[in-house]
Amino acid sequence: MFNVDSGKSSSNKKKFHKINLGIRQTVLERARYRCQGCSTKFNTQETPFFAHINGSLKDNSPANLKALCNKCYIKTGENKIKDNMMGKIRSLIRRVV
Repeated sequence: MFNVDSGKSSSNKKKFHKINLGIRQTVLERARYRCQGCSTKFNTQETPFFAHINGSLKDNSPANLKALCNKCYIKTGENKIKDNMMGKIRSLIRRVV
């Protein structure tokens, strides 16, 4: 009868703005500390990169991330997207200054 708010928001989706240590750990444990592309084991020389499964760079939830080695990460092309975004930001700043 009455619309009582139980304290829960209407959307249960958690927002993950940054890939923090907890998220990194969760993704790495799920991948068993191996590249999810070629199964290379991560160590001090081979550090993990995190690629977005659905393509959205804003969705940093553990379910949307996969751990990749440098070679597999480059194959995704995500590094070019990030570089391109930074290039656009830099050029905008130069125009303003």
